[in-house]
Amino acid sequence: MEINRFWMKAIVLSMFVVLAAGLASPAFGQSGGAQVGVFQKITGKPDARLEIPIEIKNVENCYAFDIELRYDPQVLSVEDADPMRDGVQPALGTFLDAGMVLYNTVDTQNGIIRFVMSQMNPSEPKSGSGVLLVLYMKGLKEGESALEMTRADLSTREGQLIPTEMISGSVQISANAVQSAATAIPVQDPTAIMMIPTLAPTSTPTTVPTEAPAAPASTLAPKATEVIQPPRSAGEQESEAKVQKPGFPAYAWVLLGLFVAAGGAGLVARLGKKSKISKDEEEK
Repeated sequence: MEINRFWMKAIVLSMFVVLAAGLASPAFGQSGGAQVGVFQKITGKPDARLEIPIEIKNVENCYAFDIELRYDPQVLSVEDADPMRDGVQPALGTFLDAGMVLYNTVDTQNGIIRFVMSQMNPSEPKSGSGVLLVLYMKGLKEGESALEMTRADLSTREGQLIPTEMISGSVQISANAVQSAATAIPVQDPTAIMMIPTLAPTSTPTTVPTEAPAAPASTLAPKATEVIQPPRSAGEQESEAKVQKPGFPAYAWVLLGLFVAAGGAGLVARLGKKSKISKDEEEK
């Protein structure tokens, strides 16, 4: 079933309350000691699979993040962490609970990785250190590629920005590199992620077709596969309109969860109280 556009827009905007509202509202009590990035220089042989963690350190009350990283696509390729979904994606680490993801993409031509996610209720904010993302990469040829952090926005549950230092790393691909036998880095089950499709504008034709000449009368007859529907009465048309009219979407609980995550619980409570007062007045 196609998602109602109004509710989808509301969901996306609510998610950005967590991710973007904090840009003008730094988190109270944060010491500015949080760091995000690649904290080691990684080496590997050509065609060898590398697991590269994007880590977070010394953070307090983290609930959402927006990360962008750039690499050299001439030296490295990114392997897909979720073959069930179109495109190429990194894997979600275990520091935060799997939640709603707005972006989980890899631009393989330009070497840009973007991941935007917010936890959902009843998940609690996380503090400390851990792994945000895991990149599965492979060396294409000998050389060095920077792993440059170009964005690392962290947010609290209330949408306050957490001061963060970005740490960039690098990958050296060499035939003489020592092959490591590192243990696989734990990641979240990709099916636990709730993808929120972005509202990209629908492309429209740029040329206007010229008016075609009227078809001969013989071509206007219905084809054998076409079914001619009898005219419907006004009552039938009204009944059909009621059936097709979109109602309150079943996934609206997601929006409610976002409001709670973004500090909107008070609004929901006030609306519920107002509704109860109105009902009591009607009963009187």
